[in-house]
Amino acid sequence: MRWILVGGLAVAAIGMTACARMPTQQELSGLSYGPPVAQADAEAQAKDYLATHLKDPYSAVYTWQPVYSGWVKAPPLLGGGIDAGWVLKGTVNAKNSFGGYVGARPYQFMFYGGRLVHVWAAESDAGVLVKQM
Repeated sequence: MRWILVGGLAVAAIGMTACARMPTQQELSGLSYGPPVAQADAEAQAKDYLATHLKDPYSAVYTWQPVYSGWVKAPPLLGGGIDAGWVLKGTVNAKNSFGGYVGARPYQFMFYGGRLVHVWAAESDAGVLVKQM
């Protein structure tokens, strides 16, 4: 019975998330992205974060894209707010506990005011908010 309840709640959460509307142009025009973060600073903060979350951070191979201004909209279950800032996307390939490389995994980092505020990592094919600081 408990699994049915958990499954039903999961389906309801996915359904409610799917119903989230895109922000209006007026909402987007009022966003504050904060001061730009330098590419080198963004990469350094992302590596510092990953150094504490990877099994073998010294083996990590990073591929970074240029930093750009962007926004994310939280699902209705999390308040539906819009966060704006500077986004750094990249992939990380590092060794696991067995000493083998796991393959390049996509990550996305959001900065506001020069500080790391959100981290997303890929779990299967869905982006998952890993850390909200």
